Amino acid sequence: MAGVILIKALTVLSCTAFTGYSLESPVSEMNDPDSSKIILSGFIKNNTFFDLERNSGKTLFSALNAVAGISLDKSIKGKFRGFAEVRYSYGAQFNEALSPVVVREVFTDFNLTPSVILSAGQKIIKWGTADFTSLNSKINPVNYIARSPDREDADLGNIVASASWFAGSFFDLEAVLVPFYRPSTLLIDPVPIPQGVEIEQLKPVITDQKLTGYGFRAGFHPKGIDIGLSWFDGYDPMPGIKLSSAALDLSGPLPAVSVKLKVTPYKTRCAAIDFETTAGAFGIRGEAAWSRPYNISPENEYIPLEEVRWVAGSDYNPGNWRIIVEYSGKYLPDFIPLSALPLIGTEPDYEQLALLLQQPGFDFPGYLKQQTSAFNRLYNYQMHRIYHSTGIRIEHELAWGRVIPSLFAMYNLTSRDLLMIPEIKFRPFDGLTVTAGAEIYSGKEGSLYRLINDFMESIYMGIRINF
Repeated sequence: MAGVILIKALTVLSCTAFTGYSLESPVSEMNDPDSSKIILSGFIKNNTFFDLERNSGKTLFSALNAVAGISLDKSIKGKFRGFAEVRYSYGAQFNEALSPVVVREVFTDFNLTPSVILSAGQKIIKWGTADFTSLNSKINPVNYIARSPDREDADLGNIVASASWFAGSFFDLEAVLVPFYRPSTLLIDPVPIPQGVEIEQLKPVITDQKLTGYGFRAGFHPKGIDIGLSWFDGYDPMPGIKLSSAALDLSGPLPAVSVKLKVTPYKTRCAAIDFETTAGAFGIRGEAAWSRPYNISPENEYIPLEEVRWVAGSDYNPGNWRIIVEYSGKYLPDFIPLSALPLIGTEPDYEQLALLLQQPGFDFPGYLKQQTSAFNRLYNYQMHRIYHSTGIRIEHELAWGRVIPSLFAMYNLTSRDLLMIPEIKFRPFDGLTVTAGAEIYSGKEGSLYRLINDFMESIYMGIRINF
């Protein structure tokens, strides 16, 4: 009912916009001090993801949904701006109904001076320049299991207050306050949980705890290069998994384990630098970042280790081709190998557990905590001291840009996780896009991609109409 009311209200508003105002570009509108027009746009689309891994115990489709979205952009006399994007969805993803109404972004801007802009609301803020691997975008949570050919649909946005200062064309500074905590949706959410294990999820937005954060980003723009320096101190959008409680029943022939886990935020700090420039026909981008969570300890199994990360990439556009390549690496200064297997993703060995319990002084809760820590390490790619990864995207335009085949591949040379996305886009008319492709995951035994490929591997098709 709320969705129907919302659509009706937006319809009335859009009719008012079309009949009462003319539509203009945001640039021309901001340059007109007497402007009071509404920029309206939207889309209608549907997405279908068909599972490649056949299993009689699950549905044929990991996702089947229809989405209608509308965005409104209004400026008043060059001083105030309001923007909103609202989506209405109907369908299911991994056997769960989608939220019918999603407010993707809604914020207001106030031009305090010609060079200072204040902003507040729900926004998508992404820092950095890399194409495939984001190192310093700690403000924007992500839905890592979003089923959509439009990759940007994974961005969730966050409630923020910000101030931006533009000191000419050479320097700009942005300060962001994150008053509440909104977690990312973990990639392992649909993973089957072992018997006797429960996971307590976080609320979509946590407002009743002091989980605040702040960040700064300074941009320098000398001739021929853009450089960014950023700092974030707050709660990482990617939460960890904490052992909440454990119980053991020894009355049967084999021990019965009851484990409760809890998705838990952790506080971190991150310093990063990024750049973007050109060298002849090549675009060159890079990032480097250092992050160290607070309270790192074996007792805090949900908190990852300190990391130093780097990424470098380049793009080349000969004719109708577009080629992007990228390399990324990671180093863990305080790496300590783990002896336990991850609690999630491996079959429980109750016979081995029975033998361990016979040992004098065996610490059962401590053993489960090590297993939980091992899973967090697996998820965060911290099973080794050093990681190396490569990625490539090749795209070619045919028929005057109406047909665009592409191939994306990302391979982690250390964990041997491989993701491949072959895709083709067909644009027979302006405003209409038909997309078909596949997501193919591969990994060695015990790797993250071997854990998720059963539910993430699929072929997909999407149809989108823009207006």
